[in-house]
Amino acid sequence: MMHGIIAAGHKKTAEAAGIILKDGGNAFDAAIAAFFASFINEPCMSSAGGGAFANILTAEGQSIFLDCFCQTPKRKRPISEVDFGPMVVNFGSTTETFHVGMGSIAVPGIIAGIYYIHEHFASRPMSVLIEPALELARKGVAINDFQYFDIRVLEAIMTKEEESRKIFYPDGKPIPVGSLLKMPAMADYLEFLVKEGKREFYEGEFGQRLVADSKAKGGFLTEKDLLEYEVKVSRPLSFKYRDKTILTNPLPSMGGTLLGLVMRKLEKRYQQNYQAFSKEHIQTLQQVIDEVFRIERSVTNLNKKWGSTSHFNIVDKQGNAINITMSNGEGCGYMVPETNIMLNNMLGEASLLPNGFHSWTPDTRLSSMMAPTLVLDANGRFEIATGTGGASRIPAAIAQVLHYLIDFKMDVEQAVHAARLHNEHLELNLEPDFVGKHLAQDSLKVIQWEQPAMYFGGVHTIQRKNSSLYAAGDTRREGFALEV
Repeated sequence: MMHGIIAAGHKKTAEAAGIILKDGGNAFDAAIAAFFASFINEPCMSSAGGGAFANILTAEGQSIFLDCFCQTPKRKRPISEVDFGPMVVNFGSTTETFHVGMGSIAVPGIIAGIYYIHEHFASRPMSVLIEPALELARKGVAINDFQYFDIRVLEAIMTKEEESRKIFYPDGKPIPVGSLLKMPAMADYLEFLVKEGKREFYEGEFGQRLVADSKAKGGFLTEKDLLEYEVKVSRPLSFKYRDKTILTNPLPSMGGTLLGLVMRKLEKRYQQNYQAFSKEHIQTLQQVIDEVFRIERSVTNLNKKWGSTSHFNIVDKQGNAINITMSNGEGCGYMVPETNIMLNNMLGEASLLPNGFHSWTPDTRLSSMMAPTLVLDANGRFEIATGTGGASRIPAAIAQVLHYLIDFKMDVEQAVHAARLHNEHLELNLEPDFVGKHLAQDSLKVIQWEQPAMYFGGVHTIQRKNSSLYAAGDTRREGFALEV
């Protein structure tokens, strides 16, 4: 008998969720286990020091959206006192500058989100749900190619302080593919956190040390920032596409709104006689995405950001569905001592601060392109769960997968691995099946990728079709699908 199905950004993240489903836990229990496990399996993408969004649909039809993303601090301090500076990251073909330091840390929300899900939807004790992560942290998880890539390109951040350096660069070099990444101090801390409860993170030893270091070393966080952080609970943004209902991230985040714009334009422009990857189909996608992303922004290089973000979806046998997208930015370089937990650098993310660094409004939830998305069929039942990392490319990547699933009736494996394009700021990026079929335009820079690439996201997806559940992990980012 099937207990449920998972599509996640890492095999071990999916397996952690699978352990809980097999033990009789529901999708929400499994999501908590996956959350904790992702801190070890996907350390450049997910952290207890970061933020997330969760899209929830219960078997009874209750639909809610959780914003547990990062919040700006309540007060600023003189910039001359702030630890905030650039670090250049070399991606091989290009470089990118990230801003890190204590002054880049926004109030983290993931732990509050985990505890909200547990309080309102879970059926198993937290001590059980943490077990897979504790074992991974202590025994280690083998580094895969994608995690090695991130650890290597983020060297300037991962080696900024000794605690992180010992984990990721133990011999002065990035921990190699196939070797075991261990985080024993994180295991000890998470075990302590579960015994003490959420208050420990925001008010206890962890929170007190974070605030003390923030004050002493040039950050903005205060006791009040942590004490007053709250998960924002709302209804998801809802819109129609054909006979489906799409549920996604509402404002103030922009990802869901941009996804809605892409889908609405596709619904009007796409012709039923188009063949997938035909010239007409590709030109339609190119035009639609260009029109949506031709929004005036003061930052013109958003599309160059790789997007240090991950995503997972879980559906259980009862029909509960949850999908979550989480991020730590690139990390600020600082770990709370003896916890192996790196804090976010959201106040150093140019894409979140289009008016410039330090332009943020105090005590405000930061916006994001992240858009965990659920689709209901014509009868209002769960049909699709999907989402991705990928910075500003997130809405277009999700839209293309939904387009393939709904309009071309592809199966989920085909849809997730079908070619994608992205058209933004007069730069058109094409995966191989799209090359040579696009519209030629003056001043348009065309970048032709020789093979599918992580640039186009990792759109891990679950679909219900003919009363059966199917899942696909996007191999662009070494995603993994698991039925248990």
